[in-house]
Amino acid sequence: MTPRVLILTTYYHPVLGGVETHARRLASHLNRSGFDVQVVTKRVSRQQPAEALVDDVRVHRVGPIGDRRGSGKWVALPRFFAKTLQLEASFDVIVCIDFRGIGIAAVAAGRLLHRAVILQAETGGTLISASHGSSSGVPPEHAVVRALKKLPRAIYRRADHIVCIGHDIEREALDTGMPRERVHYLPHGVDLLRFRPAAPGEAELLRTGLGWPTDRPIVLFVGRLSIEKGVLDLLEAWRMVDRRDALLVLVGPDMPAHPWDAGRKARAYVAQHGLEDRVRFEGPAPETAHLFRAADLVAQPSHFEAFGLSAIEAMASGVPVVASKVGGLIDFLVDNDNALLHEPRSPASIAAALTHGLWDASLRARLTKKALETVTAEFDERVLMDRYAQLIERAPGTRR
Repeated sequence: MTPRVLILTTYYHPVLGGVETHARRLASHLNRSGFDVQVVTKRVSRQQPAEALVDDVRVHRVGPIGDRRGSGKWVALPRFFAKTLQLEASFDVIVCIDFRGIGIAAVAAGRLLHRAVILQAETGGTLISASHGSSSGVPPEHAVVRALKKLPRAIYRRADHIVCIGHDIEREALDTGMPRERVHYLPHGVDLLRFRPAAPGEAELLRTGLGWPTDRPIVLFVGRLSIEKGVLDLLEAWRMVDRRDALLVLVGPDMPAHPWDAGRKARAYVAQHGLEDRVRFEGPAPETAHLFRAADLVAQPSHFEAFGLSAIEAMASGVPVVASKVGGLIDFLVDNDNALLHEPRSPASIAAALTHGLWDASLRARLTKKALETVTAEFDERVLMDRYAQLIERAPGTRR
């Protein structure tokens, strides 16, 4: 019998981000594949109903109500636990995505209710300190922080399975002593029908519709306007780029309640340095596939990155990627082969890579060809989601 699935994720649609996008795609895929799926997530505003249907999936929203912030993963823990217990009769497997904080609720409820628990790590350093030697780019932890996280990490390791979206996280899980059969490398995938190269003449039509110039090279950034996404580094690098005719377009939401918010600082930097004619802020976009097809380059200058969904989407869209040498990005990006890589947190290195990509059309064509081969072979969403579904189907029989 197909197991019934309860997905726990701190934030969900309409909150935009790689984690939220993946959670929604997984829920939709499972639903279409015949699984009975429900989602528990956090309410971010009073306008959101406590229950709603999203893509024909029942979504339960719990308090406390508040905008997205790092503490949300912890302050909502008791409500996630209580809601999971309340839904006891309606699920067989718990899948907790980005389990920092709420993973404790998932494991505790799973133990109490005798349900299988799958935790999916979305950030390096969650299972074991980045001080251990992680290449994720996550800063090492202070000894006090490591001590505070010791108990949560011990609880996370009580899950029946850990899904790792990057090899660095996979190594972390294995280094904790978790058995190989409980650790699964399952990266995010991309819908190769939605994210595809532009047809002849399509990019110009898209730019006209978006109000973007058709006669200027465009570099696109898609992601939260957040410090750890390298937004401020990118803007500093943009001042150095040797293509004054090029336009940098930033697509993504501010994070006004988060200490890593870079939106206000980014706009102030642009104004201070007179970059208004070379930088455009688009704000959040619920659909991005057409934006990639309208660009010449995509930048992902993250300080740390467990995976890098925007890079995969750009590659599938036939757009060369310029990205940091960190974390999950270096699982699939090879410098001067299918992407251009730069040192993280280095505006000078970012500027050099962008300048190289903007001036060399033959290089862009070569990178695009190799990138499409990589995505098609390794990141077809349908294939990866089917593997995830197979793990969920096995989970009740492998419960510890």
